[in-house]
Amino acid sequence: MKRLFLILAIAVLTPVLASAQSSGNFTYGSTGNTMGCVLLSNGALSGGVSNCSVSAGAENFACTTTQDCLDILGSNSGAACNNPSGGANAGTCQLPNTGTAPCNGMVQAGLKTNSGQGNVFAVTVSAVIGLLTDVTVSSKQQSASGVATSSALAGIDMEVDVTPESGQAQPFQAPSFPITFDSRFIQISTNLFSVLSTQCTVSPTLPNGCFLTFGESTVSAHSFQWIVGGPGPGNAKGTLATGQYGLTAKWGPSKGFAVSGIGQAAACVGPVNLTVQQNKVFSFNTINSF
Repeated sequence: MKRLFLILAIAVLTPVLASAQSSGNFTYGSTGNTMGCVLLSNGALSGGVSNCSVSAGAENFACTTTQDCLDILGSNSGAACNNPSGGANAGTCQLPNTGTAPCNGMVQAGLKTNSGQGNVFAVTVSAVIGLLTDVTVSSKQQSASGVATSSALAGIDMEVDVTPESGQAQPFQAPSFPITFDSRFIQISTNLFSVLSTQCTVSPTLPNGCFLTFGESTVSAHSFQWIVGGPGPGNAKGTLATGQYGLTAKWGPSKGFAVSGIGQAAACVGPVNLTVQQNKVFSFNTINSF
């Protein structure tokens, strides 16, 4: 009799559990099966669905071949010799993208909420990001104090926008500001050239004086989760209401993406996946607080 009662209890509970587990919904957006951002054997970046670069100072160096520029500015720099002609009329080095190229992008998804209270979206953005920061200091840069300095900062920030599409109020979102997925700053300063001023004097046999180069590249994969629709303390925006919502993950260069002195900062992004899962939040019979 006890064994029969246990079997009946399981038969009654199982459909209830299955119904509860299937009540949520899921959606996603993706940049697709495109070439991802990769790090090449020489430290350069390649691929990605978007990329950006800024550079400065390469014209300080004379060259007769592209290899002259790669020797000075680094094999990962992509530097080339501009109008080389040799001898006294040698060309100058040039880095790619001397201005800032846009690396902004986005992926989108849409999801309709179920009825009832306590609905939230768990929004996850995953992305592969590559960074290149490459700087050079040269005796041609020396300030009045005899110091030469170069620096570079590269980074990518990510944010999520939620758009009510059925007349609902704007829901609370945490966080509600851009998140730095990857950022790096490097700097080199030296007074070595002032000490070696006689040996580093620019001459026909040493047209570029003395120089010191430091390069660094990184590729990383990142994931972060936003919560949409939870109650926000002191915030008039509230929970999710029944209806359709549009969700957009956007990225772009970090604030301060720049080069000072001689160098290059670059970034590439991709692939990127945006996933949205609707869940219920509860602590016993009350909604969790943030």
